[in-house]
Amino acid sequence: MAMRFALRIPSSLAAQLLLAASGGLLVVMLMAGAVLAALLMQGPADATRQGLEDTAQHLERGLRFDAQGRPAYLVLSEKHQAMVDGLPKDFSYRVLDGLGRVLMSGEDGPAAQVLAMQPVSAGETVSAASTGEVTLHILNRPVHHDGQDYVIQVARSDRLETVLRRVGGGIFVKGGVVAAVLAVGVFTGVVLLTLRRLLEPVRAASAAAARIGPHNLKARLDGTRLPRELSPLIDAFNQALQRLETGYRVQQDFLAAAAHELKTPLVLIRAEVELDDAGGERRELLLRDLDFMGRQVHQLLHLAEVSEAQNYIFEPTDVASTVADAAGQLERLAGRHAVALQVQRPDAAVRLQADAGALFILVKNLAENAILHSPPGAVVTLAVDAQGLRVRDHGPGIPAAELPRLFERFWRGSGSAHQGAGLGLSICREIARAHGWTLAAANAPGGAEFSLSFADPQGASRM
Repeated sequence: MAMRFALRIPSSLAAQLLLAASGGLLVVMLMAGAVLAALLMQGPADATRQGLEDTAQHLERGLRFDAQGRPAYLVLSEKHQAMVDGLPKDFSYRVLDGLGRVLMSGEDGPAAQVLAMQPVSAGETVSAASTGEVTLHILNRPVHHDGQDYVIQVARSDRLETVLRRVGGGIFVKGGVVAAVLAVGVFTGVVLLTLRRLLEPVRAASAAAARIGPHNLKARLDGTRLPRELSPLIDAFNQALQRLETGYRVQQDFLAAAAHELKTPLVLIRAEVELDDAGGERRELLLRDLDFMGRQVHQLLHLAEVSEAQNYIFEPTDVASTVADAAGQLERLAGRHAVALQVQRPDAAVRLQADAGALFILVKNLAENAILHSPPGAVVTLAVDAQGLRVRDHGPGIPAAELPRLFERFWRGSGSAHQGAGLGLSICREIARAHGWTLAAANAPGGAEFSLSFADPQGASRM
C-alpha cells in the first residue's frame, strides 16, 4: 500500500510568518550561492582575462602624475605589492609612454624578462608566452591621460590564477557559510522580536475580550494598536457586542416592567380576598398563594435591578453597620420562628467601596434563608471581619447533590419547607459578582454556612 505524506502547515500565525520569511531567505541564499558557484566555476580563459583586466585597472588607478602631467610614481595595494616582491616568476608589470619607453616596472625576474620582450601595441591585446617553467598571459592596455598616451602591460601566470582561484574560492565559500549562518540567526531574531511586538496588542485584545461578560457588555475592544488587517474583525466583534447588549437590556427591561405591572393587580386581588369573609379555608389558601406570588414578583424586581451594572452606586460603606441593619429588620421574622440572631462585629470598622443598598439585600437574603432553615431555639450567626462575611445556621444542612444548583434561578430544594421563589440566593450571587466578591456555600458541623469573601482584603480600611 502506498504511503501518502502531507505537508502540515502550523496553525500559529507567528509560526506561519516565520516559516514563510525563513523560506524566502533560504531561496535568496540558494540563488546567491548558485551565482557564486557559477563565478567560481567559470572557464580558465575567462578567469585569466578577468584577472588581467582587474590588475590593469588597479595599476591605472594607482598612477600618480607630476605637475607637468607625466607619470611620477605608482601606488600598489598590499596584495599586488606582495605579488611583485614574492612572485617574480608569476607576476610583473610595466608602464610605457607612447614611444615605448619604460617609465615604471616591477622587480627584475623571469616574468619581467618575458614582459620586456613583448611588443607595444596601440590597442588592447592578450597574448601568451612561456618561460620554460610557467606560461604567462600578457595584457597590453592603452591608457590616455591629459593628452598623452601610455601603455600598461601586465603578466600573470596560469598557476597564479589557479592558486588565487582556489584560495579565493575557499575564502568565498567559508565566508558565505558564516555569513549565511549569521544572516539566518539575525533574521530569525528580528522576525521573532517583530512578531512579538505585533502580536502583543492581539494578546491584549484577547484578554480584554475574555473579561467581557453579562455585567460589562458596554465594554468594547480597542483596535487602534492592532494591525489594519484585523480592524474588520474587531469592528464585527464590537458590533456583535452591541447587539448582545441591546438584546440583554430589552430582556431586563421587560422583566422589570412585567414585575412592576404585576404588583398592583396582586395588591388589589389580596385586598378583595381579605374583604371576603365568606371565603373560609379557601380564603386562607388564596392569601397564601397571593403572598407567594407577591414575593416572587418582588424578587424579580430585585433580580432585574441587581443584574444591571449601572444600577450600583459604589461608595465607602461600613459593612458591619449594614449587616446589623439587615439583622435588625429580620428580628420579627426570627421571633416568629423562635430563632435567635447573633451579629459578631470586628473591633475596628471595615469599610469597603460597595453599594450599601445591594449589600443590605445580600445580607438580608442570606440571613432570612438561614432563619427559615433553622429549627426553633437555634442561633443564626452573622460574623463580619476584614476578609468577608459568614452566615451560619444550625439546620439540617445542604444535601451534597444540591450544592452545585444552590444559586440557580427559580431552583428550590426538594425538602424545602417554606414558600420561596427560588430567587433569593441568585440575587445574592449577582450582587457579589457585581462587586467582585466570592459567594460560596458549604456544610458545617450541625448546619450550613454561607461565606462572602471580599476580592481585595487589603482594600478594606480600618477606622
